[in-house]
Amino acid sequence: MPIDFDLYKSVVRITNSSSLRNFSNLGSGVVFSPGGLVITNNHVVEDPNFGTAYGDIAVEFLERVDEPTSNATPAKLVIRTELYDLAIIQVATHPSRSIDLLRQPTIGPSWMERRIRVLGYPPIGGPLITVTRGVVSGFDENQNLKTDAEINPGNSGGAALDDMDSFLGIPSFTISGEDGKLGFIVTLNRIIEWLTTVLKSGLPATSDRIDEAFTGSNLNFSGDNLDQSNKYPRILVKFAAVETLLSERKYEESIPQIQFILEKRPRSALAYHYLGNALLGLGRYREATNQYRHCLSLDPNHIPALGNLGVSLISLSREQEALQIFEQVIDGSDDPAELWTSYNNIAGIYERAKNGALSQSYRSKANELRQAAEQRLSEHTQRRGKGSKLEALLNAMVHAEIKMTE
Repeated sequence: MPIDFDLYKSVVRITNSSSLRNFSNLGSGVVFSPGGLVITNNHVVEDPNFGTAYGDIAVEFLERVDEPTSNATPAKLVIRTELYDLAIIQVATHPSRSIDLLRQPTIGPSWMERRIRVLGYPPIGGPLITVTRGVVSGFDENQNLKTDAEINPGNSGGAALDDMDSFLGIPSFTISGEDGKLGFIVTLNRIIEWLTTVLKSGLPATSDRIDEAFTGSNLNFSGDNLDQSNKYPRILVKFAAVETLLSERKYEESIPQIQFILEKRPRSALAYHYLGNALLGLGRYREATNQYRHCLSLDPNHIPALGNLGVSLISLSREQEALQIFEQVIDGSDDPAELWTSYNNIAGIYERAKNGALSQSYRSKANELRQAAEQRLSEHTQRRGKGSKLEALLNAMVHAEIKMTE
């Protein structure tokens, strides 16, 4: 059967960003109504640290399979759920193609070993749509499909289709380890199950009425169905408490607060970073190193955690590893406060190694950034009033959240 490349136009590229915490997500979505309703994963639109969904969402459409997506269009969140890891967003423009979720076959045991292809926009594939193939490898305990088809970050929320163009569900996550790697797909069955809880009037019989069903008064925000806000309001309070306790060096008191956050937000890179900071402050360097590495496994671009991992390694007398870490910070950051701190830490390592020339070289680079670091944090701390240059530098370290070694 020839491939219907026109169907690929229903799979869109989603970007979600927020300047509040320098937060950015990339994912995929599936258009399922003529009016521009798009289904994706909740983790594509959610800030993993706080569980909120206040980012700026944009959808890009596919015109040709051999060209990048284009026509970036703002989208608004309609409703989401952490339980199913699903979300619905809506674009104002009318898409050229959509998938009719209400006219798809039910997924069951007979689908075992059926050939499957996964469509989405993983960064590894560039800005063009990427297709990987495999089979239905089985089911998990939540009735998600398992597959050996390659699923990479950015594919989340895309489309899983069989060779007859039947929609199976959306690729959502992978589990990998020494024993191998499997991808998991939220099935159409679970999507329909969730949609029946979303609409107070129930799902319409046909998709030509689905757009009018998704009106504000007909949406059910009870139970696990969420809007932009946080399911656990106390999380934001706990984060604020932790930041205060860490700034006051009350490390022991901060740990139970962080553990509460991690019970609700087990994939919060920021919480693991704060736990590392608390352990670092207590001199528990090996444990701090583990927490920073856990943070970086969830967010490889978390520069403050990377810098403080270097500080922990210094404290464990692993200074060569620490040098590599601080060089990574320098390569990956354009924040003058983070750069200033890293150059100073490298200078300290070479100074202790009796390498005066290299120490002086890195100290000079740090001194060149001192004024920019002060300026960076003076902007950040204007709300708190003006302080001395020393206070500005200390605040710069807090903002960068990278410690200075003694």
